Order: sequence, then structure tokens, then C-alpha cells
Amino acid sequence: MKQIIVVLAFALSTSSSFGQNLKVAKITQLMEIGIEYLAPTKLERQIETTSLNLLYGSERHGRFPFTLQFGLTATYAWGNITQLDASFSKVTTENNALGMGSIFVTRFELLSLKKFSISPFFSGGIILYSENFPHGGNIYNFIWRYGGIFHFQLNNSIKLNLAGKWMHVSNGQGLNHSNPSYEGKGIEISITKRINSRK
Repeated sequence: MKQIIVVLAFALSTSSSFGQNLKVAKITQLMEIGIEYLAPTKLERQIETTSLNLLYGSERHGRFPFTLQFGLTATYAWGNITQLDASFSKVTTENNALGMGSIFVTRFELLSLKKFSISPFFSGGIILYSENFPHGGNIYNFIWRYGGIFHFQLNNSIKLNLAGKWMHVSNGQGLNHSNPSYEGKGIEISITKRINSRK
């Protein structure tokens, strides 16, 4: 429940501050599609993840262009997880599940040079899985991602992106057997399309 409140509060506060600047800054509407692969980071959580992300949002232009997007993520995760059972013996269980959920992404352009630019980003959301995932968990999880994006402006309306990202997946129930969280790191390749611009 705490993580749900955090996700909603962050998205709403960001949307509010973003909206206050619509009348004084140039706004560009964006659509984005990306695919990512994230490898496991811990020996006891050998879970690989691939995701397809579909986003729609706005970019506010200025000294440091700011982007806020909302959308859907479809994910497939597979691998194994090692946990302690009731007798404190290590048990390894195979895991795989499909998931889909809603996400938000916020980023700002930190550095720009001709057609190239770099942006740090932060993303959060909630995912529903096809089964309890990972083993011992629930059918839902919160997903957090952050990292950096390298952009290349292909033309006036299309931007190619390569992101390095870290991910944390957890159901928010604390450090216990009912919350078998896992983490991943990897890359995402995406394409951003500008739809229109306005002031």
C-alpha cells in the first residue's frame, strides 16, 4: 500500500508542476515504443526480464527539456529463485510469468551537442502477472527503473534512444518470504516520435 501511495503521489505532483508551465513553454507531444532486456544482478535471483514499453506524453522545452510520459509495459520474466524453506534449507524454484501494467516515466535532458543528447530518467508502475511471481510472492508487483538515455536526433520528428537501466521488482510487503523481490540491469532500445508542438 505504501508503494501505491508513493507511485500516485509522485505521478500527481510531477504532473501538477509540469502542467503549471504549459502556458509559458513550448510543449511537444510524444509517442514512444521500446524493447528492453535486463539480466539478473544476484546469484539467488537468477531471473531474466524482457519488456515492451509503449508511452505517450509531453516534452517541455527550455534550458533543460523535461519529459513526462505515461503508458503500458508488457513483460516476460523467466529463471530461478533460491530461498530458505521452513527448515532453513536452500530451495531453488523455476519461475516464469507474463505481466502487464501501467507505468510513468520522467526524464530531463542534461547535456546536448548537435544531434546527440543525454538524459537521466526515473520510472515507476505496477504490474499484474499471469501467476504469483516470483515463487512465494503475489500476482502483482511494483516496478522501479532508473538510469540514463543516450539520444540521437534522426530528423525533425524522430529520435533514436539507447538506455542503460537498473530495475527493482517488489510487491511492497517488506523483507519476508511473501516478498521475493528481484533486480535486473540491462539496456533498452526505443524510438520517440514527435506528434506536434504548441505553446
